[in-house]
Amino acid sequence: MTGFLVKKFFYDAWDNFFFISAVNFGFYLFLALSFFLLPMFQLAGVILFFVLIYFLFVYLCTASSVLKEVSDYRRPGPADFFINIKNAFVPALVFFAAAVIVFMLIRFTIPVYLEMDSLPGLGAAFFSCWICLFIIASLQFYPAVYYRLGKRPIKSIKKCIIIFFDNTGFSLITLFISILLSVLVLPFPGCTLLFLDEAIRLRLLKYDWQDAQTAAQNNENYQPRSKKTKIPWNEILAEEKENTGTRTLKSFIFPWK
Repeated sequence: MTGFLVKKFFYDAWDNFFFISAVNFGFYLFLALSFFLLPMFQLAGVILFFVLIYFLFVYLCTASSVLKEVSDYRRPGPADFFINIKNAFVPALVFFAAAVIVFMLIRFTIPVYLEMDSLPGLGAAFFSCWICLFIIASLQFYPAVYYRLGKRPIKSIKKCIIIFFDNTGFSLITLFISILLSVLVLPFPGCTLLFLDEAIRLRLLKYDWQDAQTAAQNNENYQPRSKKTKIPWNEILAEEKENTGTRTLKSFIFPWK
């Protein structure tokens, strides 16, 4: 499944390269403007800084809602981006709060525990690191889950946690790939947001399959086995693979031929 995810992401990113680049240019422009204006307001610098960072999260959530269309085999336009801004303030607030918690843990809590220079302090620092990893690995999917599963912040957080515990290995792999995309691949952050939406879109197909299996078993009065059923990803992804297709290197370089 992960191999097909990377393939589909690469195809979609290539097909919408200029749109993703435009999204990222807006992000860089807003980021540069924020840090340019920040020194001009020294008295309220801290408050202004948090406000500007919050609006960066608004921008990220808006971009995620638009890139969802790319993941769904559609071609969004600039108008879609501006239409979705008004719906991004609530999810951005939750996303921003989670980022603040992780920042506080990394910047203040963990160093304090390490400075205790004791076994309990080391244990507390170690536990705090795992908490940070859990929050990051779970809420990396938050924008995609929010826009795909109902647009309700608290329920979206719960679903992110459920997805993490039900797909721990997958969540850690996507986190690792996301970090690589964020650090090594330009443009950013559009590629990362698209990849995470692709990941959730395909992973949710597993739950659709499980629901269909449960319904079929109930209709037949079938008692499910206690043993965990292996997920038939080839069967689940058959339609997605057909829609995505295959390409040669020549078709990428010369798509008009």
